[in-house]
Amino acid sequence: MGIIEKLDAIKGNVPHYWPIGSFIHHNPLKGFEHLGFKDGLNKAKKIYGGKVYMEPSYYLKFYNEGKISHSILEENLKEVLKVDGLAEYYDLAMKCLLEVNPQWNHFRKQADNKEHPIDEELLAYLDEEFSYHNKERWLKQITKHMTLYEINDILFHRDDKEVIEKSVIEYITRFLDEDQTTLPMENRELGMFETFKLYEDFDYPHNSEAFVEEALEKLKVKNKERYLLTHILKLHGWAGFIKYRSEDPGYFPQQQNPSSLMDYMAIRLYYELAYLQHRKINNFDLLHDYSLANASYVVLKMLKHNYSLPGKYIDAMEKSSNYDDILERYVQEELQLDAKQVHLSNDILKNTNIPLVELAKIMEVLREEEGYIWMKSLEDTYIHSFIDEMKLTDEPEIERPLASVTMCLDVRSETARRAIESTGNYTTYGAGGFLGFPIAFVEFDKTNEQLLCPAVVKPANIVFEIAKETDNEYKSKKTINKTTKKVISDLKNNPYTPYIMVEAIGWIFGINLFGKTFAPQKTEKFFANFKAKKPKTTYTLDKLSNEEIELYVNKLHIHLINEALINHSSSKYTDDEIQEIRDHLVIGNTLSFDVPLEFLNILKNNYNVSEDDYELQKIKLSKVGFTLEEKVQYLYNFLMMIGQIDNFAEFVILSGHVSMSDNNPFESALDCGACGGKSSLPNNRALCMIANSQEVREAIAKKGIIIPEDVRFIPSLHITTTDQIEFHDTDILTQAEMKRFSVVMKDFEKASAIARYERVAQLPYTKTQNDIMIKSMDWSETRPEWGLAGVMGVFAGPRKSIKHMPFGNRLFMHSYDSKLDNEDADILTRIFDGPLVVGEWINLEHYFATVDNAIYGAGSKVYHNVVSKVGVFNGNYSDLKIGLPTQSVLLEGQAYHEPVRLLTYMEAPLELVGKAVEKSVAKEFILNEWIRPIIVDKAAGKVYSFESGDFKVIKEF
Repeated sequence: MGIIEKLDAIKGNVPHYWPIGSFIHHNPLKGFEHLGFKDGLNKAKKIYGGKVYMEPSYYLKFYNEGKISHSILEENLKEVLKVDGLAEYYDLAMKCLLEVNPQWNHFRKQADNKEHPIDEELLAYLDEEFSYHNKERWLKQITKHMTLYEINDILFHRDDKEVIEKSVIEYITRFLDEDQTTLPMENRELGMFETFKLYEDFDYPHNSEAFVEEALEKLKVKNKERYLLTHILKLHGWAGFIKYRSEDPGYFPQQQNPSSLMDYMAIRLYYELAYLQHRKINNFDLLHDYSLANASYVVLKMLKHNYSLPGKYIDAMEKSSNYDDILERYVQEELQLDAKQVHLSNDILKNTNIPLVELAKIMEVLREEEGYIWMKSLEDTYIHSFIDEMKLTDEPEIERPLASVTMCLDVRSETARRAIESTGNYTTYGAGGFLGFPIAFVEFDKTNEQLLCPAVVKPANIVFEIAKETDNEYKSKKTINKTTKKVISDLKNNPYTPYIMVEAIGWIFGINLFGKTFAPQKTEKFFANFKAKKPKTTYTLDKLSNEEIELYVNKLHIHLINEALINHSSSKYTDDEIQEIRDHLVIGNTLSFDVPLEFLNILKNNYNVSEDDYELQKIKLSKVGFTLEEKVQYLYNFLMMIGQIDNFAEFVILSGHVSMSDNNPFESALDCGACGGKSSLPNNRALCMIANSQEVREAIAKKGIIIPEDVRFIPSLHITTTDQIEFHDTDILTQAEMKRFSVVMKDFEKASAIARYERVAQLPYTKTQNDIMIKSMDWSETRPEWGLAGVMGVFAGPRKSIKHMPFGNRLFMHSYDSKLDNEDADILTRIFDGPLVVGEWINLEHYFATVDNAIYGAGSKVYHNVVSKVGVFNGNYSDLKIGLPTQSVLLEGQAYHEPVRLLTYMEAPLELVGKAVEKSVAKEFILNEWIRPIIVDKAAGKVYSFESGDFKVIKEF
């Protein structure tokens, strides 16, 4: 196996890390989803070393509070014991779970001071089990994921690791920078490793692959695959981002400045070789020889480094060099403590029948299994409670509602939907925020595309936001703001800034700083007066004709030529001559006058005025807008997906959502996950415009969906931080319609207040609804909202089945009517392929950030600094933080989020669900139980749970 194949074999252990500006929730153990959930977590634990379940005491508290059913716990324990061949020990195992295991670590402390006769056979078993007297095996275990420079540091009191990691981070942050610095690194277009050779003045004729091969040979690495993984794990956040870049061909910074994991490995190994070349031990053969000759010393140093060696043995090492004796004393003490733990457990269990060695083995199996047993029991308790409360009979809806609203299935919409339904004759629906309508959106006055769809979907259509009224005031304020920003930017990079900045413009920052601290609302209102207000806009939803495409591409090239003339030439050309230059470069026409060859090359190479770009731009512009067939199909798919095909309300509201907060690098994590961490308003606005088109309505009627003439589709925006709902494009309404719609607006305002009242009780340090408003503006607020914390499940089915059940913003709710699906389950498959994938990513990111934030989370926001505009790290340098911060999942150091798998309730026939699973991209994580599928088959009168590879009936009705 070549070095590329070896790297490919292990890079799946590293999750993708998307840039923080478009935060994509993800399962940090995505690379393990080909395994069953339990097996995947066990493997990840061995690699990362972190926790994968909560502590037993966490679940025991729920059990004592009645949140975990005893009968369900009993059933799950018996199932696990049966699989492990320990069914006969049920009574003992249950007592272990409830009384012994939660105190296991405490027993070790207690054992220090408690005399207890020790069973010799137990001591011999524990000695063999923990490799205490097999030093070579012991060393392999404790150095498994350590680099040679780390081992060197530990043995010889060096700090190479600190210098090496800092050097790596310093280089990659500069190379991967996305316009945060004003002095970008030069020559990045050559690629990460080629630029690195220039950076270090390193004369090497080959590529990164060859260098990695040579470096591993010089280091005498035996298991190359594992050593590459060891290096990746040192900074797995940065590795994850580099992996994402290199595997996304559409990521523009990667196109400009290519990078790869192989380049990253070469850079790491370069520094390792550089710092080890003059060290006593600079390869693994020398380390092996040294370890054999000094085994006890090496083990003791490793134990000390891992904080496993008590102080008295550290003192002994300083006073004596008899390391064999010191290690033996340590081993004997550890064995005594290990054995006393088992003895103390045996006392509580009142066991007289099972030999202590056998008991130790049983307890070891239980400690490995208990996290899963407890977690599944919590899940099952929730599942049975949900099924018992759910309406299992159908009730027809007759009255026409005044308005209906479709909100994102996001958990934060659940309270808002309940509140809206309580204020009047309204029906609510749920769908992924992108509405099954993926678009590449270019916002007004912006040039970059936003991909408003799940990360696994690639949009085929581009939509531009354009002004539909004069925008002179906007342009004026925008120009002033740009000038101010440029002045401030120039001052920041001026060497004389310390002398002039405070006196000259310090007061400007003072208003913002103190205002947003002591009077956030007034300060926000004050600065809003200076912001450029976007004019009324519309979207480009129609396809461009070939003539229009030619016109726009020509305009682009003419603009680029004029810009090049300003920057690179003193020559003057007429408009006709500029057109001729363009036609020469793009079409190949002969020039009738002389133009310097150097300038023509600048146009081709620097400004992309060329035949290739001409073809590329035509392809891009051909994606703008939709054909009539596409418009009709997207609208049809959306209405069928949520089951809204008749009894239309007069006002059909489609609501996107967005979060509002200040000074929050993780803000996009609070936006729409189904829109790539952005606002979903554009998808909702665009689909409303399409639905209001007479041409589209006539065409969709032929497909069986008749939308009455008096129906108006109105877009809105749900601000999740404050539960405010803003309406857009209401200028399409007549005066009479607006009068009726004003009733809807007032009711929705009441609903917002109801939702905020409920939110006040959930959000810490919040006493009034105004406190919620302030949190969205306060620059020092680390928790403007709980976001998706608490998410535990998703329901796909009719609203009426669960309308009576409050979920406290813990359930994704996707509308679905299986009667409208075809025999191939196409609608359910689309729900699986988009919203369910996003839901699993969100759920498991919260799960792992809660169980071990140090490994799978981002730590506290308080210590974060934005780096390279791609993410955050701690202080001046650290690994890129890949998950959620503690403020998103913990409250005062304790878990706020309850880590369970996504409880996925589907109201549909079992056969239909089976077909959807087989066709879905989610098939792997569904069948491997990274979520908990529950099927409510009303036709069969049964509820199924998918467990251990099969459907198990858990209720009949």
